[in-house]
Amino acid sequence: MNKLFIEMKELINKQNDDEFEFFISNHQELLKEDPILFISNHVSYYAIQENVNKVLEVISFYQNAPYISMTVEDLLKELRQNVERLNAPRKTITIEELKTNLLSKNEEKIASCFDYLSKVNIRIYLDIIKEFLLQDVSYKYKTLALFILIEQKVDEDVKVLKDGLVYTLNPNMLELPFDTYEYQESKRLIEVLNEDPQVKDYAIEIMNTCQIKEFPDSFLTLDNVDFMKDIFIHMAKTYLCLQSSLIELSRRHEISISKCEEIISELNQIISK
Repeated sequence: MNKLFIEMKELINKQNDDEFEFFISNHQELLKEDPILFISNHVSYYAIQENVNKVLEVISFYQNAPYISMTVEDLLKELRQNVERLNAPRKTITIEELKTNLLSKNEEKIASCFDYLSKVNIRIYLDIIKEFLLQDVSYKYKTLALFILIEQKVDEDVKVLKDGLVYTLNPNMLELPFDTYEYQESKRLIEVLNEDPQVKDYAIEIMNTCQIKEFPDSFLTLDNVDFMKDIFIHMAKTYLCLQSSLIELSRRHEISISKCEEIISELNQIISK
């Protein structure tokens, strides 16, 4: 990717209007190089702010520009439709209400908070989110918070309490657990197997659960996706009371049975959390 596009992404995270517009006006050559990426970034800058009027202004500018391709025109139509979602009326929650509900340890109230936060600019509530991530609450809700921070590309360190340890993370440097190459490759390897669809679906479900509950860590690495694919298939067959040979799996990957059993035990512990 052109380094200027990387700089453009950094400016989106920085959220300084003057710097961003100066960049836009001085690098129009990027519009010719990759119009889809350039326009998407330009719109994203103001979408993060939920500045609907400015988003519409940017979209209209490009729609009226000469020589736009059909692909770009389709993109602009799609972006305009997304703006309608941004502009839809919704209940506003005050900072104090959000703080009270998030720190209440009431799972229903916490879930409701994250449904709301997924639709707004989470940076407004960042101080409360940071406090929440250090609370002794179910980790599944902390992962929801982290997922929203990642999706909105929040470029700021946050601390999260997990299993008695405090992790320092920068959401902008993380991938969502289902977006990683390792996950995608492991899932692909499972899907192409000549196995019962029920077994494959269950294996993917097991993998998904482990990915979410272990996040930001993962059992998947570049070197073990094929091995872990077989582990997840073995676990799925075991849960479904179908025949599966751990000895054969061990021989195929030249990994001891005891090591395979240890990994399966660790995964079962994660699933049962």
